Amino acid sequence: MDAPASERNKVPICEALTANGMFLSRSSNPISVLEVAAGAGVHSVYMTENLSKAGFNLESWLPTDPDELSRVSTDQRVSEGSEVVKSKVRPSLPLTLGPNGANEGIWSEGDLRSASFDVIYNVNMIHISPWSATAGLMKMAGERLSVGGSLVIYGPFAVDGEMCESNRKFDESLRSRNTSWRVRNLEDVASKAEANGMKMVSKLEMPANNLLVVFSKVGAEQEE
Repeated sequence: MDAPASERNKVPICEALTANGMFLSRSSNPISVLEVAAGAGVHSVYMTENLSKAGFNLESWLPTDPDELSRVSTDQRVSEGSEVVKSKVRPSLPLTLGPNGANEGIWSEGDLRSASFDVIYNVNMIHISPWSATAGLMKMAGERLSVGGSLVIYGPFAVDGEMCESNRKFDESLRSRNTSWRVRNLEDVASKAEANGMKMVSKLEMPANNLLVVFSKVGAEQEE
């Protein structure tokens, strides 16, 4: 399965995560990642390989996607990857987001029953899904991120209701294709994150008028 957008943005995202200290720290502590909306698996393979090379102690990367063909593509890419990729990327799982989190019962299966993650990684989903998916992403992140863990989101956003001309045209195109799709207001996304125990800690401008945004899960002592 081809994924040209993922091929274009994988390098700048990886460079930003490593250069700006946005992907936790290069410590001995193992890092577990849940990827939501993994698509064809381009980022699953590339990030696992290159973040490991950059010195991050990446323990596991779990790709998920609601589309079966995408999951097949991800697993195929992993099978053709390096030994590092094969050892760290887990078999992909179905995950469809609704307002209450994952619609599938994946959290009742095996070692996922009590699983928490250090990073939840979500690229180019929020604008091509209904708002309920964003609400579900935030609810799931609030429940499944470890304290101090990061929710990493990439895509186009409006800021204070304003967006550049290219994103405005993109927004019109999205709405014409599906009335529940649109370029989201970053403040609305941040508000939903805060309602689920996270705070925005980083916002970085990226190529093609996208943003890389990181939310951190706060502990009870930080909420007081």
